[in-house]
Order: sequence, then structure tokens, then C-alpha cells
Amino acid sequence: MAKENLVESKPMVAIRKLALKYPEVEEGASCVNRAFKARKKAFVFMGMNEATYNVRLKLGDSLEEAEQLAEESPENYSVGAHGWTLLTFPHKQNPPKGLMKRWIDESFRLLAPKKLVDETPPPK
Repeated sequence: MAKENLVESKPMVAIRKLALKYPEVEEGASCVNRAFKARKKAFVFMGMNEATYNVRLKLGDSLEEAEQLAEESPENYSVGAHGWTLLTFPHKQNPPKGLMKRWIDESFRLLAPKKLVDETPPPK
């Protein structure tokens, strides 16, 4: 199946909605992935293949939690250099409830321009 024929799964649609809730966020392309950028600063990357979707974001305070999840489920979580964390799930599987919301917020606050972050209240 050609990549352009792949259809986004429900979890991907939900992740997109979470990322786009932040002010001044635009969705664009980054290589073969989608990038969500606040004032041209990318804070979430999302991609997929036939079997899985993946999300890459940067963590700080939640890094220990991500490392623990990577030990427990290395097929779903991988922590790389400088806090960059990769989540990979089958299209029919959602990440743990609330996890994406918290981690997307954390990545936004780490990578978006400081003035924009200061103007953005925490999610409810």
C-alpha cells in the first residue's frame, strides 16, 4: 500500500486536535512526518506506516516517567537524546489516557517561543 493511501487512525486525529489547540500552531511537513509548530518552532512530530503511528516530542519533567514506560514497553516507548521521546502504537491502540495531553503540553512549553508560552494558560 502506498503511503499516500494510508488513512489516519482515530488516535492520530485525536493527537492532531490536541496539538492544534495551542495558540498560533500550524501543521506542516517535516520529511515524511507531520510537524506541529508554534511560531515556526516544532514541538510535536507525527508519522505512520501501514501498521503503526508514531509521535515524537520533547520531555523534561516527565522524562523519568517516559524512561520507566520504555523499560516496561520498549515496543511502544523510546527515549532518545536530549529528552526526545518516541511513542509507537498500532493504529487501533490509544496511548494511556491523559498521557498525550500532558506530554504535548510539556513539549509545547519546552520548545515554543517563551513569550507565547508565558501567554498560554495550562490546559484544563
